[in-house]
Amino acid sequence: MKPLTPRLHGLVDYAACGLMAAAPALLGLSPQARTASHALAGSYLGVSALTDYPPAISRMIPFPLHGKIELGTVPVLLLLGARMEGRDRAYFLGLAAMVSGAYALTDWEADPDA
Repeated sequence: MKPLTPRLHGLVDYAACGLMAAAPALLGLSPQARTASHALAGSYLGVSALTDYPPAISRMIPFPLHGKIELGTVPVLLLLGARMEGRDRAYFLGLAAMVSGAYALTDWEADPDA
């Protein structure tokens, strides 16, 4: 069994949104990287708020679909990393690794109330 239940995954999602909102300023990323990170934070927050799991505001998106949406951001993060340099590159490649790791550790078949 995978360790991230829907509830725990939701908490990870909200923490990731906070990270993507705060990290660009804390890390001194470029304006382009800041904009991309803030856009990603907003989109992740929107999907998280609407996913069928306990920390959601309105449970409209099925949990397995949430996973597919999240996994679909990995190529975007990799592309952003490939197009940037230095800290910006490391930041987006690190985010891609974190999203991939969270996806791999999540039980996508679990009861959404778990």
